[in-house]
Amino acid sequence: MVTRVATYTNHTLLSDLAIRNAARVTDLQNQASSGYKSRNYAGIADSTQRLLNLEGEYTRTEQYLRNTTQTKLRLQSMETSVDSMLTIATQMKSLLIQASSANQADDVNIQDEASQAMAQVANLLNTNLDGRYLFAGGRSEEPAVDIEKIYAPDNYLSDLDVTLTGTTTLASLGVTTGQLQIVSTDVDGNSVTTNVNYNAATDDIDDILDAINSVTTNGAIASLRGFGDTGAPLLNIENVGNGSITITESGAGDFLSQLGMEKIPNPRADADYYDGDKQILEARIDDEYSVSYGILADNPAFQKLVQGLGIAAGTDNQDAMSVALGFINDAINELPNVQGQIGLDISNIERFETRHEDFKIFAAQAISDIETVDVPLTLAELTQYETALQASFISISRAADLSLANYLR
Repeated sequence: MVTRVATYTNHTLLSDLAIRNAARVTDLQNQASSGYKSRNYAGIADSTQRLLNLEGEYTRTEQYLRNTTQTKLRLQSMETSVDSMLTIATQMKSLLIQASSANQADDVNIQDEASQAMAQVANLLNTNLDGRYLFAGGRSEEPAVDIEKIYAPDNYLSDLDVTLTGTTTLASLGVTTGQLQIVSTDVDGNSVTTNVNYNAATDDIDDILDAINSVTTNGAIASLRGFGDTGAPLLNIENVGNGSITITESGAGDFLSQLGMEKIPNPRADADYYDGDKQILEARIDDEYSVSYGILADNPAFQKLVQGLGIAAGTDNQDAMSVALGFINDAINELPNVQGQIGLDISNIERFETRHEDFKIFAAQAISDIETVDVPLTLAELTQYETALQASFISISRAADLSLANYLR
C-alpha cells in the first residue's frame, strides 16, 4: 500500500488507534491471566505511594499480631497455672482443717499430702512454653524454681509457748551447763559438726546465738524470730544448706528439753527457691504502646503458699498446722489478685489485637483493590477492545483500497 498525501492523515489516525488498541488488548490479556493490574509499580504509578504505605503498615500489623498472639498465649498459660495453684491451696486448706479435728486427724496423712502439693506447685511455677520458663522473669531459659530449695531448711524451733529475748538467761529457763553438738550441712552440701559450750550461770540467748553464728565454717545459723515470721520471738537453729540438721547434747546439759526444741520447719519470708531475676517482660504491641506483663515465682502469694505447704510437709505439730493454715489462707486470698493482674494484661492485649485484626482486613482489601483486577469485568473489557482492534484493522485495510477508479466503480 502506498500512502499518499491525501490519505496520510487518515492512515496515521487509524494506525495510532490500532496500536493503542493492541497495547490495551495486551495489557488486558496479562491482567486477565495474572489477576494483577501490572507486573511492576510503573503500571500503577498513580497509586504506587499509597500501595507502599499500605504494605508497610500491613507488615507492621502482622508483626504486632504475632507479638500479641505470643504474649497472650504466655499469659493464658500463666493464668491456668495460677488457677491450678489456687485449687491446690483450697484443697490443702480443707485437709488441714480436717487434720485439726480430733475425730478425723488419723484419716489424713497431712505430711504426704503437703509434699505432693508442694511438688505440684513447684512444677506449676516452672511452667515452660516454647522453651521459656514463664515465671522466671528475664532468665527464662532456666527453671524459675529450684525444687531442691523450695522446702525450708531443717530447723529446730523452741517451744511455741515460751517467749524469748536476747537477754533471756539460761538460768531463768532452768538450763544446766552443757554442750550442744550440731551436725548440719553448709551451702555446698558438706557435712559440718559444730560444738557449742554453754554456761548456765553466765550465758543468755544472745551468747548462744553468737556461739553458733560466729563459727567460721558453719553449717547452721541461729536467730530469734517468730514462727512464720509472725508472733513472739522463738529460737531457731536451722541448716545453712538444704540438707539435714541434728542437734544432740553431751554432759549434764538440758538445753534442748528446757527450751522445748523441736524440729519444725520455719520458712523465712524470702524466696530462696527462686532462681530467676527481677526483670518484668515487655511486648511491643503497637507503634506507641508496649505492655509489661508476667508474674515472677517469688510473688508474695506464691511465697505464702510455699511456706504453708513447707510447714505442713515437715511436721504434724498442731500449733504448726495452725500457722501453715494461716499462710495458705493468705495465699488463697492473694492468688485471685494475681489472676486479676494477668487477666488485665490479657484484656489490654486483646483490645489491641482486635484493632490490628480489623486494620489488617481493611489494609488487605485496600492493597487488593490497588493491585488486582476483577477478572470477569476485565474479560468483558478485553472482548470490547479486541472487537475495536479488529475494526481498526478492517478500517486500515479498506482505506488502503481507496482510489478514484474504485470510487467511480
